[in-house]
Amino acid sequence: MTPDDNSAPAPAEPTAPRVIVVGGGWSGIAAAWNLHRAGARPVLLDEQPTLGGRSAAAPLGSRTVTLGGKNIGRKYASFRAFAAAMGARDADWEHFGINSSRIENGRVRTVDSTSRAASLTGLLAGVPPRDLVRILRLARYVRADRANAFLAGPEFDRLAARTGDPALSAYFGPVLQERLLRPAVVRMNGAEPDETHLGTFGTNLGMLLDSFDQLTGGFDGILDRFADTVETRTRTRVTGLAVEGGRVTGVHTATGGEASELAADAVVLALPAPAAAALLRPHHPQQARLLGRVRYFPVTVVVAAYDRPVFDERVRALTFPPGSPLSNAGAYGVGDRHLVRYTFSGRAARALPHGRDDLTALAEKELGAHVDLSAPRRTAAVSARWEHGLCAYSAFHSTTLKALAELAADLPGLALTGDYVRGASVEACFRGAYACTDDLVRTLMPGPRPLT
Repeated sequence: MTPDDNSAPAPAEPTAPRVIVVGGGWSGIAAAWNLHRAGARPVLLDEQPTLGGRSAAAPLGSRTVTLGGKNIGRKYASFRAFAAAMGARDADWEHFGINSSRIENGRVRTVDSTSRAASLTGLLAGVPPRDLVRILRLARYVRADRANAFLAGPEFDRLAARTGDPALSAYFGPVLQERLLRPAVVRMNGAEPDETHLGTFGTNLGMLLDSFDQLTGGFDGILDRFADTVETRTRTRVTGLAVEGGRVTGVHTATGGEASELAADAVVLALPAPAAAALLRPHHPQQARLLGRVRYFPVTVVVAAYDRPVFDERVRALTFPPGSPLSNAGAYGVGDRHLVRYTFSGRAARALPHGRDDLTALAEKELGAHVDLSAPRRTAAVSARWEHGLCAYSAFHSTTLKALAELAADLPGLALTGDYVRGASVEACFRGAYACTDDLVRTLMPGPRPLT
């Protein structure tokens, strides 16, 4: 399938292969959609009550909000084609500029996405020449070849092999780390620069070099349309893989305390690496150990509603330094400056209490040191914490991916995808899932197919 192909699929034949997709986040949704439009019969299983993973809707007062990732890059061809197939129109998107500020030595310094050249000049002022040359060279890799914006990008693989894949903190100096690198990796991976490696940094640069929009109505509409198109079963936990004669033949499930077995021609595990490893361990310990190399860090998000705007039009977000447990605080949308999204990620946030009220009070204390919060009155709040919320990959990550691919033949009938395959962005999840299921379709459905 081409990444932006959103043609209407032909109805699946009754004899078409049945494929179980485990996981209702974007990786699972992308895998099931790609199988559906190829003419297979996917059924998507998820233990949560609603689809969407971290992007599922959460109630806030009289409306819903998205606690997880909601911003979609202009270069997200695969996701935008899917959204269009699910009924999203051009008019449903609104630009979501950065208009962010950072706290530097106790002072607020603003980055305005409407004046990118001026902002970049200010951001890079005082950065040592060696670091300037390095970061501009890496940015050129991403601009020249879109593949370098995803895991296993060719230039980043070569660079990792040549340099020993150092941590970003060992490759760049402290000025660039503080201003550019840490905000990017804490936001996307929940990691610090000493926990993130050079070979995977293209995924972060891909984000930094893109412009972002969001759906004005959130993801509810496209998720509902998807659930009407592809068979889905929520509140269904997969407890194990069914394996016969060395081949995966289905899954064991638990739904409302009732256990059952579902048969299939193949199974796709579209899960974070730790969850996939737990299901694989009884059947392929070596694959499970490889998945165990992939690191994840927790993230907590609080969205609070106030009776008046908290941010002004010029500055809509703040990023905080390493000592703060709050990594980012920003307006929920250009027209929603009365809703504030607080993100707790990074090393200082990992041991925080989980109570929403305590976290909201802490967030307001951190933000209130730089933004006047004396007038706005909080009217509602909603929060979520994900222990394996943000994927930080592994050292020599492409080596891990290649080793997993080489072992795939040991357990036929099983395919793996997730945020550790092509990257943590929504677009990377779609690309990884499409590649995985394209391979599966070629195996299960040789010959002409409804879509090519």
